[in-house]
Amino acid sequence: MGRWEYLTFNIPYDRKQKDWAIQPAGSGALVGLQTILQTYGAQGWELVSLQAEYSRLYPNFGNWGLEPDTYRVTFKRAVAE
Repeated sequence: MGRWEYLTFNIPYDRKQKDWAIQPAGSGALVGLQTILQTYGAQGWELVSLQAEYSRLYPNFGNWGLEPDTYRVTFKRAVAE
């Protein structure tokens, strides 16, 4: 049976860039959810889970809306034996 390694981190919404963004250690910022997922996928990581970690309320024409403010992602990849 194969062994796996896992990577979990948050992807916050960057209000200045108006997009999802992270700043991995030792590299430039990754902006855009698709860019982030493709970058990690190219490194052999497979997305296991993407879920809203934090949400925020906003006014919406007399009602309140709820939208994700931060996603929690979990990736896995096979470990060479």
